[in-house]
Amino acid sequence: MIATGLTFLLGFFAATLFALLVAPVIWRRAKRLARREFEATIPSSVNEIRASFDHVRAEAALRSRQREMDALAMRDKAALERAEAGRVARENAELRARNRGLSETVAQQETDLKELAAALESREEEYGRLEGQLRETRLDLERSTDEADDLAERFRELTQIAEERKIDILTLDSKLERVSDDFRSAERRENEKQSVIERLRGELHTLEGHLQREKLAARKLEEKVIRLTARLADLEEQASAQDRRPAGLLHAAPMIDREAQDSADAGDGPVNAREPAVTSGPEAGAATMAPTRRTISQSVRDAMDLPEHPLGEGNLEEEDLRQRISDIAARVVHLTAKAEGAGSPIDTILDSDKTPSSSGDAEAKQVTLADRIRRLRDKEAANDRAAG
Repeated sequence: MIATGLTFLLGFFAATLFALLVAPVIWRRAKRLARREFEATIPSSVNEIRASFDHVRAEAALRSRQREMDALAMRDKAALERAEAGRVARENAELRARNRGLSETVAQQETDLKELAAALESREEEYGRLEGQLRETRLDLERSTDEADDLAERFRELTQIAEERKIDILTLDSKLERVSDDFRSAERRENEKQSVIERLRGELHTLEGHLQREKLAARKLEEKVIRLTARLADLEEQASAQDRRPAGLLHAAPMIDREAQDSADAGDGPVNAREPAVTSGPEAGAATMAPTRRTISQSVRDAMDLPEHPLGEGNLEEEDLRQRISDIAARVVHLTAKAEGAGSPIDTILDSDKTPSSSGDAEAKQVTLADRIRRLRDKEAANDRAAG
């Protein structure tokens, strides 16, 4: 007895263990199948939603129409059967009236009528069953309609989200266009800056060329002034040797004039025209009528307001030497213009060239010969006003 009970318990526990081992597999399989069935019943896109919606609607409409057609057919058939039963009853009545002897036929007709009545009842029962199915179908259709409404609401929400995404995309496009416009404006400003830089470089090259021409003209003029000073020194020595101061001065004046003439013809600086040298006007006459004996160099220094040494001190630096030579040349040209009078071409040249060089180079900032002549003229005019 105990062995039998233990055997049954062992079988029960073995069955329980087998059920516990197999249950997870069956459960996972059931879950997977249920999930697949659930995913298969849920549409994954708008087109599937619409298709399922149309399918349900069409299927419901087809079933409803089929059931309506069946019901109409049943009604027509029942009406026909009723009409047939009435006709049979009429004929039976007529036959009873006409021939009461045909009782067996009438009984047979009554039996047929009972069968038809039973069939009619069965048809009516089937019609009631079909009406119940129609009601159930309508309920299913209502549920499908509710589901379709839910899907339509979900579709509207998705459409609204899509519209919001479109608005965000348009906003980002407008921001991108603004950034592109700013970038193009920056490029245009950069191009304008580059064009201004190129134009300034061209102007710088032009001014450098003008500066080189000014330097060349200044060097040529300095060489001419040095030669003129050397010639004056030679004339002074000759005049001292021959002891002919007034005549020597008069004889040296044309030579000085020719040297200054050559200097004016070769010059390309601020004074770019022919500049006559100092003539032997009132200064030479005054030197001839002087009661005291003076050398040619003293007469020229007095006339041009020069120091005792032609260039100042003997040990001058190169820059100071150039400045002294430029001062001497300016005095020579100023005295020449003063001797020629108001119609002198030197005045015309100085009036037409009143814009000094404006380069950033240190050499271009030096005073030109025309500026020195203008300073001498202004200084003399100020002295005349002070004396007047």
